[in-house]
Amino acid sequence: MKINHSGQITIPKELRDRFGLRPDTELIVEVSRNGILIKPMPSHREQVDQWFKDKHGNEMATLTTSQIMKLIQ
Repeated sequence: MKINHSGQITIPKELRDRFGLRPDTELIVEVSRNGILIKPMPSHREQVDQWFKDKHGNEMATLTTSQIMKLIQ
């Protein structure tokens, strides 16, 4: 892979297919110990699930919306 004059790269088709990267997929670019990490932006659902795991542990992350609503009423 090379960076073009505009600073863009082309992700090979094999990797785009493997990781479900389609046109307009939002990506996260992070600095890691070994260089740069590029990964797909998690879906809203994945972000909410992760927030629940971080906040309440794994058992809360598996609850349905209905179960959560019963808990907070």
